[in-house]
Amino acid sequence: MNIRKILSLVFVSVPLFSFAQIVIDFENRDYKNIGIYDTWEASPFRTGELKGNYAVIDNHLQYTDEQLGQIPNPSGKILAIQRSRFGSNTFGVRVDLNETFELGTQTKYLHVMMYRPYSGRVMVVGLGKRTERMDQSSETEQFWALSTSNVAADKWVDVVLPIKGNGGIDIYSLVVVPDCESPHNYSEDAVCYIDKIEINDNPIPKFIYGYYPISFDKEQVYTRNDRQLNEVKLTTADGVLQKVAAPSGNNKMYVDMTASQLWVKPGETVTPSVSYKGGWMHAYAYVDYSGDGKFNALVNDDLSIAEGSDLVSFSFYGGDNDDNGVNSAGTKISGNSRNTLSMPSFKIPAETPIGVYRMRYKVDWNSIDPAGSVDQTNSIIGNGGGIIDIMLNVHGDFCNVNDANRNGEVLSAADGERLVKYKAPFGKDFGIKMNPENGFEYAGVIVKYGYNLQGDSVVHDNVMWQKVFFERQQFDDNDEIVIPAKYMCGDVEIEGLFIEEGTYVEPEKPTRYETTKIENGFFADGTSWYTIQIGQQGYVLHDNGDLSYIDLSETVIDLDDESHLWCFTGNEEDGYRIYNMQAGADKVLAAPTAMLGKEGGVSFPIMKMVDMIPEGYIDLWYFSDSDDLGSTSVAHAYMYEAGYPSHKVNYREGRLAFWTGGADAGSTLQIYFAKKDSGDTSLSSVETTMETVDNVYDIHGRRLLNPTKGINIIDGKKIHIE
Repeated sequence: MNIRKILSLVFVSVPLFSFAQIVIDFENRDYKNIGIYDTWEASPFRTGELKGNYAVIDNHLQYTDEQLGQIPNPSGKILAIQRSRFGSNTFGVRVDLNETFELGTQTKYLHVMMYRPYSGRVMVVGLGKRTERMDQSSETEQFWALSTSNVAADKWVDVVLPIKGNGGIDIYSLVVVPDCESPHNYSEDAVCYIDKIEINDNPIPKFIYGYYPISFDKEQVYTRNDRQLNEVKLTTADGVLQKVAAPSGNNKMYVDMTASQLWVKPGETVTPSVSYKGGWMHAYAYVDYSGDGKFNALVNDDLSIAEGSDLVSFSFYGGDNDDNGVNSAGTKISGNSRNTLSMPSFKIPAETPIGVYRMRYKVDWNSIDPAGSVDQTNSIIGNGGGIIDIMLNVHGDFCNVNDANRNGEVLSAADGERLVKYKAPFGKDFGIKMNPENGFEYAGVIVKYGYNLQGDSVVHDNVMWQKVFFERQQFDDNDEIVIPAKYMCGDVEIEGLFIEEGTYVEPEKPTRYETTKIENGFFADGTSWYTIQIGQQGYVLHDNGDLSYIDLSETVIDLDDESHLWCFTGNEEDGYRIYNMQAGADKVLAAPTAMLGKEGGVSFPIMKMVDMIPEGYIDLWYFSDSDDLGSTSVAHAYMYEAGYPSHKVNYREGRLAFWTGGADAGSTLQIYFAKKDSGDTSLSSVETTMETVDNVYDIHGRRLLNPTKGINIIDGKKIHIE
């Protein structure tokens, strides 16, 4: 019997779409000219003060990638560009086209192969003119296409950028910006490599790195608001329902929920299901039993699941026929019955070794491709489908529990037994008791849990085992603590942290930023002050004064303006309170918990008296990392109300408010250290001057109104001001 195969491979073959409008591979002179371009009008590369370095060179990067099993870019020639630190964040190489192309109303996809020495975002700028405006320069910037996620370092990546316009626009040149981050922190130039610029109808990269690939960018948001995958479920034969929901406010088509697990036993029959907003779609489930880092979807000619397939259940599949098909139980389905997300039960093979396996739930239309349909007229993106990955824990009745200790032992709290091949019920709370040797005490325990505890903790992007630390403060007066059931989910090894008696010091709670204290109604000496900006435009947060909201209209930091300076108290565990230098220590940033307007658009965080926080307001905040502005540093963060993770602050029509519909660049804060109250904390002097200049930045690349004490970046040079 022949088997139909759809394999989710790391090297993706490109589907056939309409013909490419632009193809430049630098093998031949398939372009008119090459040069340097910077959108910054005062750039030394536009004034003629500097000349850029670029060249078409032999491709010395024809390596074989281990994951792909192929040479990502076998091209003979590539374009090299020296990314100068003296250019702006939109400095790049300009490629003049042999023939223009129209920037139309239909979305096209611009592909460019990129090899960079560091990760970050890439931009392409289109230069051209409107056909009806004869006097318009052909160097007018007509589109700016910016990658939504970081481009990986030290490997060839096919960057795909959607472009479209209003029609009637001819594009004469493409400016490839290999690094659109601020260059002010760079100490030296870098060389980036470019190849294979192509414009076509295909939104899929030529190849995808990593395990368990999907056919779209993992940051892809839903393009329609009537469909969304919200939750995945698994029901056992005896009716026990397990379910895991996507994060509140999620708007992304792919959700990595592999930090969560569904628990099953070998030989058990289970039923997968999904909660999905919308209709006329189909549901699919996969389990990577082999653990090889990909899902293989195989069906026989009669569309039944083939032996060895990672596809375990589906609600409808008709192959090339959208009208008639079957589900994974072999039930024939046609007509309106095709509108089904109901997946049949499947059996966990009885011989499955205990361990963790990646499981994928997918909502798509008539496609068993685990990565999602890329059919131009029936794509998972256009149809509003979605993918959620989660871990499947195949387990027995008991956990094997062992201790790994010196200078003491860890005992079972229930029976006082030593933890040597101890059998504890799987998925149940487990109490332990500390028993130090004479002359010793303990600082806590480290619990290592999962499978293959002596092997790698991550295999093919799947977490095999993890560790959790329980501090001494969490133990009771009898030196006992209960390990929660969620950690008793495999093999367990408990390491008691026994130390010499009298040496224990209670640890300080970690902080994201340097914090201060309020002493007698004043900020403590040596308080660290920060500036806070929001969004890609960098709108400055400042004291709201007499306004009922914080106005977001300024984009230039003034370090001499006390209203621009903020400080923090608290820590990562308990949350933070946020103060403003101008407002003083008797006011704190607070906000209502009721989200008014469209998803919090008219709920405003403002400074409130510390001892007069209104009912319904909260003055405690938490932060989480954001990479929506192209950086993964601690300085880039989302900020939300304690207890309300979906209540993230956002730029809303010129005011600081909330957006509960998700989080993106508009919710991303840039929080940088500015100065301390006492002493000069600037870097060692490299040059002293007080010239009056226009182009002034601090060491984080923020535009300043005037030079300030410490290091300034003035006209591209590091200048120390005393």
